[in-house]
Amino acid sequence: MLASALSLVLIGQSSKPFTGPTITVTFSNKKSFVIQTETSSSPKTVARISELVKQKYYDGILFHRVEDWVVQWGDPNTKKGLDAPGVGSGGTGKNMPFEASPVEFKRGIVGIASTGTKKGGDSQLFVLTKDAPHLTGNYAVLGRVSKGMEVVDAIKRGDKVVSMKLGK
Repeated sequence: MLASALSLVLIGQSSKPFTGPTITVTFSNKKSFVIQTETSSSPKTVARISELVKQKYYDGILFHRVEDWVVQWGDPNTKKGLDAPGVGSGGTGKNMPFEASPVEFKRGIVGIASTGTKKGGDSQLFVLTKDAPHLTGNYAVLGRVSKGMEVVDAIKRGDKVVSMKLGK
């Protein structure tokens, strides 16, 4: 079970583990989940999000989107509350280039939200709580939840990120 949690299925390729740095997302209730990043197909995406994590960009941001298949965060407008103007459309103002990935968009995959398919995103991240094959090849992949998927499943709209930290 643990091996499958750390592995992914690449389209047309055998399973292999994600090998990039980890990112731990911690909430005010002290619960956390860990993202194992995917640097082989998304090196610029991982580098940019890692840079934002080091800058503490995500600290204090709220989860603004929680649906039956996805949870999303990364909009700085949420620091003013969920009813603040522009919630859901904010970011750093610095879009990343789109990096196509052969990773299948299954439960636990962490992707980069954007304004449409095959467009680079900015700072907003999402975790799939259900498989979403229609996203495969259309959105950049940051990584996969390698620990704490039960924490992701319990996220409510308005839950606050206290910190995101890089690991090895």
